[in-house]
Amino acid sequence: MIKRIKEAISSFFANIFNTKKHIKLGLYGPPNGGKCLTPDTEIILYDGQIISVKNLFNQIREQKSQFPNFEDFEEAYIQLDDINILVPSLDQQTLKIVPKKVEFVYAQKYKGLIYKITTKSGRVIEGTSDHPIITISNEGIKRTKLFDLNVKDCISITSNLTLNSNLLLNEIKLENYNINGSSIQSITKYHSYKTKAIEIPKILDEDLASFIGYVITESNHVKNRIKFTNSDQGLLEHFEYLTNKLFNIKTIKRLRENKNWEIEINSKTLTDYLSDVLNFNPALSGEKEIPKQLMGLPNNITSALLKVLFDAEGYVPKKIKNNSTEMEYSSKSKKLVNQVQILLNRFGIVGRFKTKVINGQNYYSLLFAGSDNHRLFRDNIGFTIDYKKERLNELCKSGLKRNKFYLPIMYLLEQIRFKENKLQREFYLDSKHPSRMIKDNRITYHRLKSMATNSDNATINILANSDCKWDEIKNIETKEYDGYVYDITVKDTHTFLLADGLISGNSTLANKITKDWLGEEMSSVSRIPHETREIHQKEKVTIKAGSKKLTFNLIDTPGIATKIDYEDFMKFKMNAKDAKERAKEATKGVIEAIRWLDNMDAVVIVLDSTKNPYSQVNITILGNLAARNIPVLIAANKIDLRKSDVNKIQSAFPQYKVLGISAERGDNIEDFYKSLFKVVK
Repeated sequence: MIKRIKEAISSFFANIFNTKKHIKLGLYGPPNGGKCLTPDTEIILYDGQIISVKNLFNQIREQKSQFPNFEDFEEAYIQLDDINILVPSLDQQTLKIVPKKVEFVYAQKYKGLIYKITTKSGRVIEGTSDHPIITISNEGIKRTKLFDLNVKDCISITSNLTLNSNLLLNEIKLENYNINGSSIQSITKYHSYKTKAIEIPKILDEDLASFIGYVITESNHVKNRIKFTNSDQGLLEHFEYLTNKLFNIKTIKRLRENKNWEIEINSKTLTDYLSDVLNFNPALSGEKEIPKQLMGLPNNITSALLKVLFDAEGYVPKKIKNNSTEMEYSSKSKKLVNQVQILLNRFGIVGRFKTKVINGQNYYSLLFAGSDNHRLFRDNIGFTIDYKKERLNELCKSGLKRNKFYLPIMYLLEQIRFKENKLQREFYLDSKHPSRMIKDNRITYHRLKSMATNSDNATINILANSDCKWDEIKNIETKEYDGYVYDITVKDTHTFLLADGLISGNSTLANKITKDWLGEEMSSVSRIPHETREIHQKEKVTIKAGSKKLTFNLIDTPGIATKIDYEDFMKFKMNAKDAKERAKEATKGVIEAIRWLDNMDAVVIVLDSTKNPYSQVNITILGNLAARNIPVLIAANKIDLRKSDVNKIQSAFPQYKVLGISAERGDNIEDFYKSLFKVVK
């Protein structure tokens, strides 16, 4: 459908450009804001890769050879019709995480406020005011814009996640090696330097995953050499054993000055092989990461990798100080810590993130409390080191308080209870705590899961068996921003996962199109009414179809209304003086919009189909349009809502074509384009 739309647009503008150099389309109606994330926001791909939204956009842009001079454009979106990129995505109907295709990548210039949302578990999202995330409350589960969030609201994070990787290793680059059966030898450009041959494994198994884990943790991994250092003899022996078993390499063992033992591997062929086959390259401690192919392997291989990582760098407290005693994994690499949490999600383990500064440098930790989490770790992963085993067993036996994730849905549950005509002790399987739970408006996952075993209610069962938890917002900050912001469109479910597991909504192509055509604000994005107070002209709006490129100008006008009241601005924490000044500016904007009618080739008026049409439309503007004989199309938005009444708008303005659309869901967008073509002709 999208391809046909793009072709239709190009055809339409090709005809227009036969008579006019630049078509000018006027947009009258409520302004709409962008829904995007900051450039460094990292997301998870289904193949295990973690990548920033900016880098993903640029990779697609280069791969499809589109927008070579990207900085010349106000915004750009690229369709991934022939590129198959999957992301893990939360289905809001089932609350299960499923693989879904990325349909579009999107970028736009943006000047305005960026919202930074931080949760109690240390997860963070930064985006524009209208960027949506998934929230839960007594109203149910819904998409909520960052602007509308409040401290203590609960947003979704992943708790169960399985990615998908290939057990078969990539083929080596034949031109880089001498090959003799199962052994290889790096070819060097220096004839006097002869590298040693090594054996190579055929598949990714527990041994290779464990070896990679050792190299990630306490190893000095540089070109031609790997050094592993640790005080535990068992780990040293295991690393030495794996090196010989997997690659038939003899190691050098020495005692360092700090009395820790070091095992050294001198092999250019090995470091070349790890780089070529797994894209596992030498890295400083702050840049270490797990190769993406190890992020989606079966449980037994994932468990082997995690066991090595926690044996080397995991911490289990010696004494249980209180009910919140936590296990910890720390690293100088933030990406590595995020990856460890992703792998732990495979077993249902959810922790919290913490950053600490040591000697002026950031270190990142993942901590998880609760005997339930500790038992999951013990039963699925465990330790090799004896003292860590013993401490973990003590944590598992102690009945520690669980992580502070809960669901703020007690009034919703009470409605279900009344409908089912059950007593509290029968419904909640408890007669002691429900009153306090209702007062605090919170219920634990474990209680809800127990209730699900005794209930046929679909809501309770979906929530109890979901792949996500709900994390309370701890802090909301805003900052001024001037630069590009980015987003993706995910097919069907329209959600994707950030690197720390926070679940984000996305921009749909429909939103992108309706922002271009149905009132996108050309300057800063704001939720304040009448924030578009001046005419904004966006030049170089470009549409491509095959080898053809068409450019046109887009004019955004102040929102139209029959009434501009300064008291409306005071609701947004403005004082009376500023509110009155803003109302004057808005009034001038409407007058300016009328004057600009002479410059318009066509006009689109956007109305809310759930409201009285006469209360939204400036009759003066419509009168001027009729007097000037300017083609008009009225878009009746929000037809996805129950209160929508397109017929009422058509009855109010019988002289104009009225078409119902949903900017949120993309309903009737293709018909909208067809109608627009007819109106302009």
